[in-house]
Amino acid sequence: MAGVGMVILCAIEALLEAEAASPGSFTQQIHASLNALEKFRSRSLKHAYCAWLWFEGNNDVYYDDNAQVAIAFLRAYSLPSTRRHSYLSSATSITSWLLTGWDSRGGMRWHISKPDARNACTTNLSAIAALKLAAVGGEWIGPRPLLEFAERCAEWVWTELREGSGLIKDGAGGGPTWTYNTGAAIYTQVLLWQANGREGHKERARQLAEVSCDRGKGLFDGSNPCVQERYWWDSMFFMQLLVEGLVEFSCALEEVYPDMARKAGEEVKRHMLYIMKYMKGREDGLYVRNLRMYVVSVKHVEMYRTLTGDIGRKPELDESERWGDAESLKLPVEKRGVCKTLLGNGGAARSLLIAGRLQQ
Repeated sequence: MAGVGMVILCAIEALLEAEAASPGSFTQQIHASLNALEKFRSRSLKHAYCAWLWFEGNNDVYYDDNAQVAIAFLRAYSLPSTRRHSYLSSATSITSWLLTGWDSRGGMRWHISKPDARNACTTNLSAIAALKLAAVGGEWIGPRPLLEFAERCAEWVWTELREGSGLIKDGAGGGPTWTYNTGAAIYTQVLLWQANGREGHKERARQLAEVSCDRGKGLFDGSNPCVQERYWWDSMFFMQLLVEGLVEFSCALEEVYPDMARKAGEEVKRHMLYIMKYMKGREDGLYVRNLRMYVVSVKHVEMYRTLTGDIGRKPELDESERWGDAESLKLPVEKRGVCKTLLGNGGAARSLLIAGRLQQ
């Protein structure tokens, strides 16, 4: 997510999950929000959306952002209370444009102006958009090209981006093991198994789910010496896609892999309890962005020390958690107010709503 448009999209996706849980509660807000995305649509590329409000010469266009736009339109189309054929048409147009982003070396490009960047997030999310579109017939593209494209995406991620740990790295050039890369890869494999029934896809989904729940691996904050109190290391808005992958795995493959499905569900529930207890403001009910307490505030550092016993932990405060107005920037980071963001709360809300699908 690179710009304000995609920040809004994170909130829209949360609204869509809330609508799925309570039909009719957010119908009008969803229609208004999806209509507002038109302000970000590129007039030169026509079927793609910019990271910021469109203006003449704005070519700040990311393939992963556009995959999420297509997924949001398809989610709205899937819900009876928000279904409009125009949403399916928009998703089809975007997905047709996504197909042009496949690189001859393998993988999806990240940005239209950065041809050397081929990333896990773009490749996974483009595959998910294609599979969801194929599931409703594929419109004028047809299901077969979409399924073949998704297979290529999944195979490239599995063979080229999987580390020795079993986790998915950020892209062809390496990079961190962000939670959303492995999470979206899980979901891609589950959707492929549902589409074609091939045994390999469900086994790959199981392996990815297993390493996602291993507190000794890189999705968890390994700097925390208390293994039993380790949690995923990055952010609310990345975590939402790991939550989605694990929940979809748990629901779709419960009978096939009952032990792993249960473990995945329990890990998701554990994280939801964690964010509700430690990352939710007691006065405003809103969530911070990060999952690591010691980067949020001095107060959170104290809670972290109590929880983990890591009494020597020093604050590593993240400026993105703080107000950035002119007056605040005159102050040291620790003196600036904690700022609750749409991106952080969209990610938290969507995670909680998706987690709510799990059986108690």
